[in-house]
Amino acid sequence: MIFFENVSKRYGDGAAAVDGLTFSAPTGKLTVLVGPSGCGKTTSLRMVNRLIRPSSGSISVGGESTANMDDSMLRRKIGYVIQHAGLFPHRTIVDNIATTARLNGKSRREAHVAAQGLMERVGLPPSFAKRYPWQLSGGQQQRVGVARALASNPQFMLMDEPFSAVDPVVRTQLQDEFLRLQRELGKTIIMVTHDIDEALKLGDLVAVLRTGGRLAQLASPQELLKRPADAFVADFIGRDRGYRFLGFAPIAGDLVIDAEPTVFLGESAEAARRATRERWLLVLDERKRPAGWVEPSSLREPVRMEDLNLSGTIAPVDGSLRQLLDAVLSSPSRRGPVVSAVGALLGTVTANQVMGALDERSADELRRSA
Repeated sequence: MIFFENVSKRYGDGAAAVDGLTFSAPTGKLTVLVGPSGCGKTTSLRMVNRLIRPSSGSISVGGESTANMDDSMLRRKIGYVIQHAGLFPHRTIVDNIATTARLNGKSRREAHVAAQGLMERVGLPPSFAKRYPWQLSGGQQQRVGVARALASNPQFMLMDEPFSAVDPVVRTQLQDEFLRLQRELGKTIIMVTHDIDEALKLGDLVAVLRTGGRLAQLASPQELLKRPADAFVADFIGRDRGYRFLGFAPIAGDLVIDAEPTVFLGESAEAARRATRERWLLVLDERKRPAGWVEPSSLREPVRMEDLNLSGTIAPVDGSLRQLLDAVLSSPSRRGPVVSAVGALLGTVTANQVMGALDERSADELRRSA
C-alpha cells in the first residue's frame, strides 16, 4: 500500500500545489490520479519517490515512511514510467531495460536475461534487443520504458501520463497490453493521466483532484460514474456518464442473438443478392470473422474488400454492453455483430434488444433492493 496522510506541498510564495491530501493506493491495485491542469497530480506522484519533497504530512510505502528512507534506495525499489519513456539514446534496447536490474545488484548477464524476457512480455520482438531508441516508434519506446520499470521486479510503480505521447490507436493498444500485464503481475501502482476515459478504463480506483491539490473523490470507476460526490466531480467526468457506465456492464448470457445472413469474401455477387432482402449484408472472411458490410444491389463482381463499408465495430460475447451498443450504432444496418472469443460471428443484435437487456437489469436491481 502507498498511503498519503495530510500531505501538502507549498512553494515560496505560499501557494499550495497539494493541500492536505489523504488517500491510500491499495496493494496490488492501480490507482489513477486525475483532475484539471494545475491540480497537483504530478506533484503528488513525485512526492512518493521524493523527486519533490512534501512541505508537511507523511507518505508511507509498504508501511514505512518515505521520510526515513535513503532517497536513492527508495527510488530503486519503485518502478517509474514517464511520458516520453526517457530512454538512454546511446544504449541499446536490452541495455536500457537492464539498467534498473543492474542498479539493484544483478550481474550484466542476469540483467540481460531478465531484460530479454521482459521484451517478450511487453510485446517487443527479440530482434529489437540490439537496436537503439531512435530506431523504434514512440509506442515501441514506451513499451521499453515499461519494461525497464519492471526490470528490478518492483513492488510499487509510478506512471506519469505514460501513454499520452502516442497516437490514439497505439495508445489503445498500450492500454490493453498494460491491463494484461497488471492482471499477471499485480503491482501496486499510482498513475497520473489527464484523460478521464483512460482513468476509468485502467483504474481499480480513481482519485479526482480539485485545483489546489485537494481530493474531491476516491472511488472505483463504477461508483464514480453512478454516484459522483458533487457537481465538480460530475462536471469533470462529463455528461455521457450513462454511456460510459455501460463499459462496466457485461453482455448478459441470456441476451438473444439473432442469426444474420452472410456472404464470404470472394463469393459471387449473385449469391450475395440471394442471401438477403435486407439493404445491407454482413461479409465474412475465411475464418468466419466479420469483415464489413455490403449493399448487394450495388455489386457487379465477386465480393471484394474494396466493396465493403468498414464503419461498423464488433462486440465480443464476453465484452461489455458499451461495446455491444457501439456495434449497433456504428453499423450501417443498425445490427451489431457479436463474435466468439476467436472472433467468429455468432449473430447480431439490435438497439431494441440492447435496451431491453438494460431494462431487465434495472428491474432485477429494483427487485433485489426491495
